[in-house]
Amino acid sequence: MKNKIIVIIPFLCILLFAGVFFRQTFFSGKLPVPTDTLVGMYHPWLDFIAKEYPSGIPYKNFLITDPIRQQIPWRKLAIDSIRKGNFNPWNPYAFSGTPLSTNIQSGFFYPFNVLFLFLPFPIAWTALIILQQILSGMFMYVFLKISNKLSSLASLFGASCFMFCGFSTVWLTWGTIGQTLLWLPLLLFLCDVLTTPSGLKKRICITTSLGVILTTQYFAGHSQVFFYSFLVFIAYVLYRLIISTPKDISRKYLWMSIGGSVLVFVFLTAIHWIPFFSQISESSRVLYGSLFKEEGFFIPLQNIVQFVVPDFFGNPATLNYWGIWNYGEFSGYIGIAGLMFVLYSIFSRKKHEVIFWFSITMIALLFAFPTTLSQLPYTLRIPFLSSLQPTRLLAIVDIGLSVLAAIGFDAWLRYSRKKYVMITIFITAIIISFVWYVVKINPYGIAKEQLDVTYRNILLPSVIFLLVSAVFSFCGVLDYFLKKRNQSVAVVGAVIFIGISFFDLSRFGWKFTPFTDPTLFFPKTQIISYLQVQKKPYRITALDDRIMPPNVSSYYGIESIAGYDPLYDRRYEIFIAAMERGEPNINPPYGFNRIITPKNIGSRLFQLFGVRYVISLSDVTDIRFNKVMQEGQTRLYEYLDALPRAYMVEKVVYEKDEKKIFETLYDPSFSIEKDAIVEEQMSLIPSKVSENEKVVITSYSDNQIHISIQANTSRFVVVGNLFHKGWNTYLDGKPVTLLRANYLFMGVIVPEGPHSLELKYE
Repeated sequence: MKNKIIVIIPFLCILLFAGVFFRQTFFSGKLPVPTDTLVGMYHPWLDFIAKEYPSGIPYKNFLITDPIRQQIPWRKLAIDSIRKGNFNPWNPYAFSGTPLSTNIQSGFFYPFNVLFLFLPFPIAWTALIILQQILSGMFMYVFLKISNKLSSLASLFGASCFMFCGFSTVWLTWGTIGQTLLWLPLLLFLCDVLTTPSGLKKRICITTSLGVILTTQYFAGHSQVFFYSFLVFIAYVLYRLIISTPKDISRKYLWMSIGGSVLVFVFLTAIHWIPFFSQISESSRVLYGSLFKEEGFFIPLQNIVQFVVPDFFGNPATLNYWGIWNYGEFSGYIGIAGLMFVLYSIFSRKKHEVIFWFSITMIALLFAFPTTLSQLPYTLRIPFLSSLQPTRLLAIVDIGLSVLAAIGFDAWLRYSRKKYVMITIFITAIIISFVWYVVKINPYGIAKEQLDVTYRNILLPSVIFLLVSAVFSFCGVLDYFLKKRNQSVAVVGAVIFIGISFFDLSRFGWKFTPFTDPTLFFPKTQIISYLQVQKKPYRITALDDRIMPPNVSSYYGIESIAGYDPLYDRRYEIFIAAMERGEPNINPPYGFNRIITPKNIGSRLFQLFGVRYVISLSDVTDIRFNKVMQEGQTRLYEYLDALPRAYMVEKVVYEKDEKKIFETLYDPSFSIEKDAIVEEQMSLIPSKVSENEKVVITSYSDNQIHISIQANTSRFVVVGNLFHKGWNTYLDGKPVTLLRANYLFMGVIVPEGPHSLELKYE
């Protein structure tokens, strides 16, 4: 019984650490989500709370807006679709329509979505974030304790470093990046299990489990972190093969098991990657040719100081960040205590492990910083690799540093050597002293107000260093007087180290992470409530970036022509570029870079989108726009000339050349309301649409549209939804060909007579 209690104590400590970190959630009911930025930075929510907060509501961290603009709205759509039993949903709410389940960041197939089926969405999302830290700690503890055979205290120390490291902290509220990374220690542990002799049944079980965990990690929602993790996993397999003897492991069986796991993974994830790779060829990439040359794409060399002083350049949460944008991409802090034990790991007897993890960490840093080698994939435009943000390699850097810190901690705990302790303290002292020296001398001409911020933020790491050094020294002095290593003293010292490290890292995390009142979780305003009850289908757009950021309308079930995603349809990007330019100019670059927020409501192409409502912070004088209501500074206008979502045209023009298509669309002789451009030859006689000819949408949902049609002759019916090969069309129950209309939208040829047209995304 006693042994069982000892075994579970570290796991209870991990739960305690998470409980302390999320104490505002457990004791005050606040949510670890940045919805305070939604209400504090954007209209109409600013107007909604203006009576209570005339100057706007305070928000914790202006840098954390992506979770409210991407991950939370996408997950909400995913959960709503799953509840309906729809596992291949179309997202009509952004970019005028885009696939949802193929968007890996929606986490559509992530097993933890089960939380959302039993809990209210805000609570389930909070549970997901809390579990992220708990499982990160537990999986890392198991890997360090069992695979690396470290002591319980050393394993707990490494687990806490990983739980609260800089990378995990800055990406905590995303609910995807950290969720992906947390599975890597478990994968490495299972790899070690495979390298131990076992029976066939156990090997099959572990092989299958490994494949399932790989699948879970893939579906967690961040392909780049998954890719890096998979490379580390393969490297670890090779490492285990190299250091093991034939007596320890059967190389043949290991490769068979790993191959079997990969096959399980490929089979289980096919539901996503098959349609994803089919779609990606038609999508725009997040990066453009020269983007890697911009500041902040790689980790700037000077930002290496953030491994020692995380807020050397200030912190966005305290509104004093003065470094290169963006803070969140450069944080790899594992604490001063953790860093010192990384140095001490050099003296560990676990030489193979130290060499491997130092190699992994250095390689990751080599490609994260702007070196000739790291820039090579971008200059050569290597597919996939040239679309990766290299700063995310800090995920691997931090996991490597956490393992090394645990190894160093274990080495000190088991067989402390005074000279090694002194060397560790000396090297750390030199590093911190050098930081102080640079700030004092100020060779780079840093402004005084910025230096004042830096001075304040160097103090705490310096104090932490002195505390850790004091504990090292105290334990060393006791060992000297006792003439031997006293394990009780070492254990007390180890507990103090863990406490110091937890304080250091959790303080850093509390400073950065917002905890928000539940009433601010996507609240409804007058304008939003009005839009939600209007008859669908219709779309909206905002004329100011301070209004309803892209994708947020998705949470409320309101369709928008704006969107924010690393991948979007190439044709959509080109069409919006031509619309925004107000001319048939489709030459790159387009300048959107993941975010498309169309504002040129005066363009003749705007009419094609079926935008019925426009939101503005200033008066719109165009007589085609009728003011519906005003909420504070936010005005809502109805666009009177908006085309219906489905309509028949009088004339069809054939054109395949992209440039000529846009020249035709901008030609004054081309009628936006009455003509259509198609990219396939057809023989339809132009004729005026009579009053008794009708196109009426009888039912409309995300994946399905029913249209009733009365035509006096063969007609071409335009449906203002984006053309996508996943849509199938049925006329009177029989499949018909779906055509591209006006470069971007859908069209169908309908013969004379009454007909029922059905469009399904399948």
